[in-house]
Amino acid sequence: MTDEEREQRSGLGKTLRSVAIWAVVIVITAGGGFGAGYFLRDREVKDLHQLLGKQKEEIAAKITTLEKQVLEAQKSQLERALARAQMKAGLNEVLESLTVALAEVEQRNFGRAMQKIEAAKGALTAASGATASLREAVGAKLDEIRAGLKNLDVKVRERISDLAKALEEGPIPGSKSQ
Repeated sequence: MTDEEREQRSGLGKTLRSVAIWAVVIVITAGGGFGAGYFLRDREVKDLHQLLGKQKEEIAAKITTLEKQVLEAQKSQLERALARAQMKAGLNEVLESLTVALAEVEQRNFGRAMQKIEAAKGALTAASGATASLREAVGAKLDEIRAGLKNLDVKVRERISDLAKALEEGPIPGSKSQ
C-alpha cells in the first residue's frame, strides 16, 4: 500500500468515523430529548390523574350530600302526606257517624243518634293529624248537636247535615286546618 492509498483510507476512515460519531451524538441527543419530554409529560399526566381523582371524590361527596337532602325532603313530604291522610281517615269516621246519626234523627231515634254523635266525638279525638283548632271547631258543633238531641229537637238534623257537608267539602269554618 502506498502512502496515497493510506491517506485515502485514513481520510475515508476519518470521514466515516466522524459521520458515525455524529450519528451517535444525534441519536443520543434525540433519545435524551424524547426521554426528557416523556418524563415531563408523564409527570403532568400523573398530576392530572391526581387532580381528577380529587375532583371525583369531591363530586361524589356532593352527590351524596344532595341525595341525602333529597331523601330528607321526600321523607318530610311523605310524613306530611301521611298526616293528612290519617286526618282525613279520622274525619271520615266522624262523617260516617254523622251520616248514621242523621238517619237516626230522621227516624226519631234520638238515643241512637246521641250514641252516634258520641262515636263521632270519639273519632274526632282519635283522629291523628287533626289540628287543635279543627278539633275545637268540630267538637263545638258536635256539642251543639248533642244539646239539641237532649232536647229532642228535630231541627238538629240541619246542624248535622251542615257539619257533614262542611267535613266533606274541606276546612271547617272557625278552624285553622292545614
